[in-house]
Amino acid sequence: MSEHEDLIARGEQQADSLEERTDALGEQIEDTREDWERKKADPDVPGAAGNPRRAEREPGPEQNYTQRGD
Repeated sequence: MSEHEDLIARGEQQADSLEERTDALGEQIEDTREDWERKKADPDVPGAAGNPRRAEREPGPEQNYTQRGD
């Protein structure tokens, strides 16, 4: 194989790899979008349903515990 043909083959491999990564990223974006839509539709997810005051009022799960001596 000549140097020129080798460069073409490597370029095609890179293009194939980039296409696969693009497809995978597109799937991740779609999954994230679907997850966000589910969360917005769930009234038990503070802040996602457009109620930021409720999200500010309620402590997050990491804050919802009792320390010793309380």
